[in-house]
This record gives sequence, C-alpha cells and structure tokens, in this order.
Amino acid sequence: MYKITHDGKTIVGNNEDWHNPNTQIWFTPKADYKYGFMNIGFNDYFAQGAINEGGLIFDGFAMPYLEIKNTAGKTEMSMGNMVRHIMHSYHSVTEVKDYLSKINLGAFTNSMIVFVDKTGKYLIVEGDELIIGDDAEQSFSNFYPSQTKSLTDVDLPFYQKGLKFINNSESEVSVDYCSSVMKNLAQDRATQYSSIYDLEKLTVRIYHFHNYESYVEIDLRDELKKGEHMLLIPELFPKNTKGYKNYAKYNDTQDPARFVRDAWEKDSKGKIGKELENFKRGFANFLNGIGYEWLYDKKNAKGAIAIFQYGIELFPDNSNLYDSLGEGLYVDKNYKAAIKNYKKSLVLNPENSNATKMLTKIKAAQTTTKN
Repeated sequence: MYKITHDGKTIVGNNEDWHNPNTQIWFTPKADYKYGFMNIGFNDYFAQGAINEGGLIFDGFAMPYLEIKNTAGKTEMSMGNMVRHIMHSYHSVTEVKDYLSKINLGAFTNSMIVFVDKTGKYLIVEGDELIIGDDAEQSFSNFYPSQTKSLTDVDLPFYQKGLKFINNSESEVSVDYCSSVMKNLAQDRATQYSSIYDLEKLTVRIYHFHNYESYVEIDLRDELKKGEHMLLIPELFPKNTKGYKNYAKYNDTQDPARFVRDAWEKDSKGKIGKELENFKRGFANFLNGIGYEWLYDKKNAKGAIAIFQYGIELFPDNSNLYDSLGEGLYVDKNYKAAIKNYKKSLVLNPENSNATKMLTKIKAAQTTTKN
C-alpha cells in the first residue's frame, strides 16, 4: 500500500497479492447510514479493502503473529461487522481510532489494517497499537511499522523494489504516479489487482493481474446509485489478456487440476535439495487450500477431488492430502472411497483425529441407512 498527499489532495494505491483470481467489487449503499461504500476482495465477500463516500479507505495485511493483550471490558465484534460499521459511519481516521479503542481487537493477532482519510492522515491498527500518522508520503506492507527501525531493513524483495522506485523518482500527487508505484511493488503472478483511489474525486482505477497498460475506472457515487451489486474484476477486462486467461484456467471445470499442475511444472523447475523440499511443503499446502476452495466456495466436490488426487500423485506420503481427499469423497457421497483414503491418512499419521472421527461418522451413517 502507498499513499501520497499534497495541497489537500490524497491518492492511495493498493496491491492485492494472492493466488485466487476470483476477485470482485461489491457496492453497499448508505441506506439509513451516513455513507455508502465500495468493497474489493475475493469471492468469499470478505472485504480486503474499501472506500466510502466520506473519502475514507482501508486495506488489510496478513502479518506474523502478534499477541493482543488489551481486550478486557471491550466490545466483542466480528471483523466483518466492525469494518462495515466503520465504512458506513466515519470519514476521518481520528473517528476510527476513537471507535476502535473500545473494540476487542483480539482477532488481529495475524493481521494489520491501515485506514487513510482524504486529509492524508492514516491510522495503523497494529495489534494493541492504534497509531495515527500524517506523513505526506508513506508505504506499507507485511511488516509492523512500530517494530521496524528502517524501511530498508524490511526483508521483502518486492517491497524493496517498490521503495527503490519511490526513493529514486520525483513524487507526484496523481493517479498515474501512484499507479507507477504499485507497478513497482507488484509481485509476478501474485498481484491479482491494483486499486488506485482518488479520495477527493471518489474514483477508483483498477488494474488487473499486473497489467499496467490498461485499466477501468469506477466512479463511487455513480455505482452506489445503482444499489447493491457486484462486479467480477476479470470480467471487466478482455478475454485475450493474461489475467483473464489465468482466471479461466483457475476455474476450468473440465480440468480443475490444470492451474495447480501448471504452477507445479513452472515453479518447481530448477529447484534442488533443501530449496526443493521447502517448496514441496509450501506447495502441498497451496494445493490443499485450492482444493478446499473448490469443495466449499465453488461447491464442486468433483473438482476438489481432482485437485486432491493430483496432490497425492505429487506427494504420496502426505497424510493431510489423503484426509482432504477423504473429505471431498465424503461430500460427494462416495463413502467407500472416502473410508479408503481416511484409513490411508491414518496409516501415514496415526494421530490424525479428524480421520478417526470421520471414519466413525461414516460407519454410523452406513449403519443408520441399513436399518
């Protein structure tokens, strides 16, 4: 994330880095509240960022664990409801800080949120710390500012690349300049979209899948007049673009494992020894997560099964993948095959309590059916 302010004008840019190309924008009119707002994120409808009619924006960051201690006597609230209330109700980071000081932020042990208002002030929600700043130019990423002595010490290559561009270029309070910053902060194949916010005009420029040659621009006020609705980001761009092709591959119902298969073939190439072993561990978790997206987000058990089966081909000794395949087969009502895979998972990991529980559950279901 990057913000720049000069002469009362503030521009903010954000990159969303993740493997899931099912990205979308959805609009929430003000109704009986003070402000309507635009959310941006993935197909789970959990806002990764937002802008409201008061010129307030936020972005969230995945972070290393940080203990939250200051929770006694504070109001319990889900993160989603908290963000909704803020975006409906406030236009300044001072208001947001006052509100959050009364909320139990225990859910933020692995995340950080940054709010910016149209005056250029920003609020960093960093565990128990609520830090307001007003630097004219500032950048953020997956590190805690209060624990960082120098930005040059941040061990994130993509962030250092962007920081170098910022330090070596002539800053300008414009959407074009902010877009150039986000281009230099982008991660190859990981940056699903970049959003550039003009907090005075209330417009949002969207770039798709690190393609900075073309964009769409959204007028917040115009879109809110249309009522509640949703836009799929990949569908806003031509089908011949790299980003759209990546989106189509990820959602290929004819060959659900194509995305992870291509990723494995490309990213494992050239890796040997310890580097390959570390990559394998990470890739197994990556593949497993995508399989569960197919199983529950897309509600496509057969697609999930195909992905888990490919994972087992790659990692035949991975207990967790056999457990996941068992779950996919269970959801698909193929109980015999589910039992087989849960048993295999237990052979590889006798302490897998989930497999034991599921085998008992399937056996009980089969007994009930027979009776």
